[in-house]
Amino acid sequence: MLFHTSQKYFFEVLEISQEMPALVDFYAPWCAPCRALEPELDQFSEEYPEQITAYSVNTDTDPDLAQKYDVKNLPCVLLFRNGKPVKRWEKNISVQEIEQEIFHL
Repeated sequence: MLFHTSQKYFFEVLEISQEMPALVDFYAPWCAPCRALEPELDQFSEEYPEQITAYSVNTDTDPDLAQKYDVKNLPCVLLFRNGKPVKRWEKNISVQEIEQEIFHL
């Protein structure tokens, strides 16, 4: 399941990433590639509930959080481990590529 989060609750994402990888999808509602990616990420996270948690952040409502993590292109997906971003995917994102890299890091 893809959980929606915001700057107010982002500390929870960082805490959870201490236990298991956390995937964060930075998106905007007006972004067509973002809308196409969301159900794929949702399905991906449902396939691996014990190995990964997945979140989405609306960059229109949380621009400071996007700026903090240097999000300049959408969609942008960051993988967090131990409270830090360790991998970034931007623009033409493939869930298969994400899956390969997450389980081979």
